[in-house]
Amino acid sequence: MSVVVGNSDFRPLLNSPTAKITGVHESLLQECEKDIIWYRENFFGKPHDNYLALESTKGPLAISVILDGGVYKALVRSIEGSERLTVEGSAVYQSTHRKLFKLGPKVENLMSAFSSGIPARSLTLVKNPGLANELLSMEERQVIRSYKFGVAYCTAGQTTEAEMLSNRHESISPGYKAFLQFLGETIELRGWKGYRAGLDVSGTNQTGTHAVYTKWQGYEIMFHVATMLPYNEKDKQQLERKRHLGNDIVVIVYQDTDEPFQLSSISSHQNHILAFVKPEGEGYRFTCAVKQGVPAFIPEIPDPPVFGRDAVSRDFFLHTLVNGERASYKSTSFAPKISRTRSVLLCDVASKHLK
Repeated sequence: MSVVVGNSDFRPLLNSPTAKITGVHESLLQECEKDIIWYRENFFGKPHDNYLALESTKGPLAISVILDGGVYKALVRSIEGSERLTVEGSAVYQSTHRKLFKLGPKVENLMSAFSSGIPARSLTLVKNPGLANELLSMEERQVIRSYKFGVAYCTAGQTTEAEMLSNRHESISPGYKAFLQFLGETIELRGWKGYRAGLDVSGTNQTGTHAVYTKWQGYEIMFHVATMLPYNEKDKQQLERKRHLGNDIVVIVYQDTDEPFQLSSISSHQNHILAFVKPEGEGYRFTCAVKQGVPAFIPEIPDPPVFGRDAVSRDFFLHTLVNGERASYKSTSFAPKISRTRSVLLCDVASKHLK
């Protein structure tokens, strides 16, 4: 193992003997991003009903319902996230009177068919045609299309965070240069028009002159490469570098050494996924450590945990990092903040239409 746990809050992920290095699965598109696609494809631009609640036992709610081919579909948005539900139309109770006049089921009967936990009596049907655009916009504001990952270089004799942040780019190994090329392309920051992840693109070089960037599966990824960030000879802690990598949820550590890294030296509260990569043969050995509270995520890491330098291996590696960050959003460090954001967005929409 390339890491030592000690009294750290991190734990190495176990490898799976049945796992394989594979390309991107549909699992990448999870939760709210799937809901965006689902709402567009199944609701938006089609006749459907939208129900809102400003105050309920589950907080503010926005529920979209459509009858599609005899099946009712619902998208339930709450502070906990978005849930997709379906139920056969025949399973929803309707009185003879409502059937005769094609009134559809009562909201209480419809919601109870979806789930007994939906507070139907708190819901109000809103027929404002502009609401659909607002609901779509609300969901889009929560979609993450860009990621920033830290990259640190750890060489012989270095076992702590402070030591590896002190490395200079002119001293890196050819193997590490090749790994940076594996991650993405080196771009000039001056005048950069893409996702900049907090880096200075004005030309004053406050965060260095270059960075590593890639577009992958419709996402933009900027890598905060520590050795490309400014080096301060008078600062043993290299706080400017730590300011960027310390605020990244995911940090990659490239190990040009056989000495195990001390996980307890990681002090940032923001770092939740540490991906340790060590050159081995024509590929890389991979160890992933996650902070306590981060739920399980896929893809699983195979045993032995070795991947190549081909496109499929790169997909596997980036897939692991992206899903690792997305899983971190459910940890106690981030989940309450995300819930508060959803609550504000839902309250804004509900307050506007339930005056």
